[in-house]
Amino acid sequence: MEKKVSSKIKKILWATDFSKESRFCLPYVKLFSEKLQTKNYALYVLPKFSDWIYETAFFNDEELHKTIEKTRQQSMEKMLNFSRKSDIPFQVDVVEGIESEEIINYSQANQVDMIFVGRRGISEIEHILIGSTTSRLTRKSDIPVLVIPGSKKDGKIEKILSPIDFTEFSLLELNYSISLAKQLQASLSVVHISEFFNIKVPVLKRDKLIEKINKKIEGIAATHNYKIDNIFYDIGEPAQKIIEIAKANQIDLITMATHQRKGIEKFFLGSISEKVLMYANIPALILPPSDYELS
Repeated sequence: MEKKVSSKIKKILWATDFSKESRFCLPYVKLFSEKLQTKNYALYVLPKFSDWIYETAFFNDEELHKTIEKTRQQSMEKMLNFSRKSDIPFQVDVVEGIESEEIINYSQANQVDMIFVGRRGISEIEHILIGSTTSRLTRKSDIPVLVIPGSKKDGKIEKILSPIDFTEFSLLELNYSISLAKQLQASLSVVHISEFFNIKVPVLKRDKLIEKINKKIEGIAATHNYKIDNIFYDIGEPAQKIIEIAKANQIDLITMATHQRKGIEKFFLGSISEKVLMYANIPALILPPSDYELS
């Protein structure tokens, strides 16, 4: 049975590595904090030193432990400084271990509803062969991960775009997106991309398909007493079309469900959500393949 994910956002986590990209998350954290009155956590993960490093270090164990503790305290102070400068109340913590694993463990232990992280490190070759921390988070997290690209933004989320393909997961995503738009008082547009490419679809059949898609989307929105702002329909490579539509319509956030792949496929075939995450210049909210409790 899939994990239930609440779309009511009460607790958020800023996972930072102190990079410039990570700091670009702060305007968005502040937006959620002020609009939704969230409880905010800030986390830095210290690399876990293996036993052989302790044994071969050029200084003794006591000195190494002191160095690690000093780094921990400095990291705590850095996060507190960010809290003061950005006027965001944070509970700050430092843990030791593998970054993606510890972020997930921490979010579960504190019942966090959304993780904020910078897109740092998602180069194409790294993504395919080993995956960055952000990439691993979006694949393994059981709660939504909001990924901020490596460019400074003002933290505005007034227009949201939700791509759907009518699989079970994307319909859950649409429900979540509607709830998020209502909480942030943002407009929501929906896009459906068909990969027909060289197949010529008769105009009448295409129009009937679009009408059917529109009714399905509007029906879901009606159950939430919400009106979708725009419904877009296009044909082509989905990730490219999603990014083009987002740019043309000045979208502030793309919400997407991630579809889990197994075995060797996940290393060599990027999903649509992963491609959008890699190339879009606006934030992307990656949702896990879970059931969503709406409130």
